[in-house]
Amino acid sequence: MSKFQKAERKRAKIKVAITGPSGAGKTFSALTLATGLGKKIAVIDTENDSASLYSDRFEFDTLVISPPYTVQKYLEAISAATEEGYEVLIIDSITHAWAGEGGLLSKKEALDARGGNSFSNWAGITKEHEAFKATLLVSDIHLVCTMRSKQDYVLDMGDKGKTTPRKVGLAPIQREGMEYEFTTVFDIAMDHNASTSKDRTGLFDGHTAKITKDTGRKFQQWLNGAKVDPAPRVPAPANVTELDGTFRKASEQELRRLFGAKNSVGMPDEMLKNMLVEFGAESSRDLSSADCEELIDRVKGWQQASTTA
Repeated sequence: MSKFQKAERKRAKIKVAITGPSGAGKTFSALTLATGLGKKIAVIDTENDSASLYSDRFEFDTLVISPPYTVQKYLEAISAATEEGYEVLIIDSITHAWAGEGGLLSKKEALDARGGNSFSNWAGITKEHEAFKATLLVSDIHLVCTMRSKQDYVLDMGDKGKTTPRKVGLAPIQREGMEYEFTTVFDIAMDHNASTSKDRTGLFDGHTAKITKDTGRKFQQWLNGAKVDPAPRVPAPANVTELDGTFRKASEQELRRLFGAKNSVGMPDEMLKNMLVEFGAESSRDLSSADCEELIDRVKGWQQASTTA
């Protein structure tokens, strides 16, 4: 029979997620954090070798994954990084394993196309996703994973009352709830500042600032049991007004409008499913209010495009 042992933080490995819209600086932030966390760094690159653009500023080895972005490719790459003794592994990004070419959503679509029960087809996909998630969490290596997030806009109110739109990231494009599996989750805005949506360390709760090498050092000090001063709390800017519905789930009325528009233009079910995938949604009920409104416009636009063609 196994015996209980005293828990020690220094035995654990940090699992960090960095989310944000395209162009927010996820790759650069991940490399910066990793450099403060460890010396021997590896990068699994699914972003067309984009990490290598920073090879003059950071020391790291890279492994490029190209389509199809199967879970097996990720698992093999994680295993290789662990076996080769890397201290920190960056996966840039894990979005492709879910919504990329050959990812789990594509695999689900292929299963549905071959027939059978669409609901029961999720069983194999879920099992594969759980294996992927388990490997991320139990791998004996510090892990920094980036995730693309869906994009929307908020209005910044100027001193003279003038409003200007600003791109922001919403939910990460991965299976719902994936972000909650990590030790700490940083959400990067287009100004490259990161807020913290989850933090089991307590070091960055309420923190809003750029990710630096010191961010990685603080993780390492925390694991080693050293006293680390938490980052100062910085309130969110007071001059930001959310567009109506930006962060609200689509209502039943909005969903009825969506399917009413789909039926009125004669759009095939498969076409709507493909559109949902582009929004990182498994079903229409995963849509935000803003996404639903945009999708309704796209459905109406599909009718016009079809008529023109």
